[in-house]
Amino acid sequence: MRKIQTNKTAVALALGAGMAALFATGAMASEFKVPMNETRPLQLAKPAATVMVGNPAIADISLESTQLLYVMGRNYGTTNLVALDADGKTILDMKLSVTAQGTSAVTLTRGTGQHSYNCTPRCERIAVIGDDPESFETLMQQGSSMNSAKSDAGGSDSGSGGGTATMR
Repeated sequence: MRKIQTNKTAVALALGAGMAALFATGAMASEFKVPMNETRPLQLAKPAATVMVGNPAIADISLESTQLLYVMGRNYGTTNLVALDADGKTILDMKLSVTAQGTSAVTLTRGTGQHSYNCTPRCERIAVIGDDPESFETLMQQGSSMNSAKSDAGGSDSGSGGGTATMR
């Protein structure tokens, strides 16, 4: 029987490279969760030149720096978040889920209609998918009017403005 000698350094390097590849693909397939109407920071491993959200109606992004962004949950659902480096190579591609808020959310059902409230500490109406359509539309129009007034007054919007942000 022939005895095979192995170079321990070569084996360690091969295993390390294999583990790094597994962790890299794991990070690419991971899921980032943020509660609706809340913001969570997300630190990128490498500087990003472009960051995109698949569906900006579900989540929005605000870039603090090339490696730090904030994700805001806008509506329940799942979309994706992609970050590209200056060469256009993908450095992040992950599932992004907007979940229900904690214990401050209250849902009131009247007949066939549903109305949602955020009670922290005082209960105020919020627009949530599944609410009574007329009430939901009224709240969405009020929010849109407030955003328009802010823009007309010269206010700034630090969001991505459509789901894509480019660092310069």
